[in-house]
Amino acid sequence: MKIPISIVKKSGDIVVFDVEKLTNSLRRASAGENVIQQIVGEVQSTIYEGMTTSKIYKIAFDLLKKYSRVSASKYKLKTALFELGPSGFPFEKLVGKLMAHEGFSTQVGVIVQGNCVSHEIDVIADKDDQHCFIECKFHSDQGRFCNVKIPLYVNSRFLDVEKQWKKQKSNEGKISKGGVYTNTRFTSDATQYGKCAGLLMASWDYPFGNGLKERIDKSGCTH
Repeated sequence: MKIPISIVKKSGDIVVFDVEKLTNSLRRASAGENVIQQIVGEVQSTIYEGMTTSKIYKIAFDLLKKYSRVSASKYKLKTALFELGPSGFPFEKLVGKLMAHEGFSTQVGVIVQGNCVSHEIDVIADKDDQHCFIECKFHSDQGRFCNVKIPLYVNSRFLDVEKQWKKQKSNEGKISKGGVYTNTRFTSDATQYGKCAGLLMASWDYPFGNGLKERIDKSGCTH
C-alpha cells in the first residue's frame, strides 16, 4: 500500500494526491490507456510531499506532449481557462467570442436598465429571436464550484432586466434567456435550480457532451 502524499493546490489548500484524478484528466484529453499508465507511473515516481498541483500538471503535460500533441492540446485547454486573469474579464471576452462563433451577435460588459435598478451584464448575445443575458463566473481555483446561490442571484437580476426589456415594443415576440457560464463546475443543486428556472448553464463539463471543453475545442477560440 502506497503512503499518501500531501500536495498543495493553487489556492494553498493541502490535499492528498489522488492518482484517479490524474488518470481521469488524461482520459478526458483522449490519451490512450497505455500512454496514461506510462505518464501516471512517471508522475508517481517523481512526486514528493508538498509538491504543487501546477508542478504535477506541468510534468504530466510535458510527458503527454511527448506522446501525443493532440491530447496535450486538449489537456492544456482547461489550464488555459484558469490563466485568464483574476478579474475574470478575459473569460467574459472568451464567452463572447465563443457565442459569436456559434452565430450570435455579442456585446461584452454592457450596462442595462432593469425594472428596478441598472445591471452590468457580462455578455449579451442575440440570434434570431433569442436574446441572452449571460453572467460569467470565473474562478482561479479549479476546486471552487458554483453553488446554488449563483444561479439564484443571476436569475433575480435577469428577471429585473427582463421585465424592463419586455416593455420595449421592438422586443415583442422575442425570447429572452438568462444564463451562467463558469470555467469550473456547478454543484448538483445549482444545475437543478438552473434547469428549473430555465437558465442557460454552461461549465467546463456541463451540459454533458456540450460543455465549454467541447464547445471551445470545436470553435478553436483559444487558437
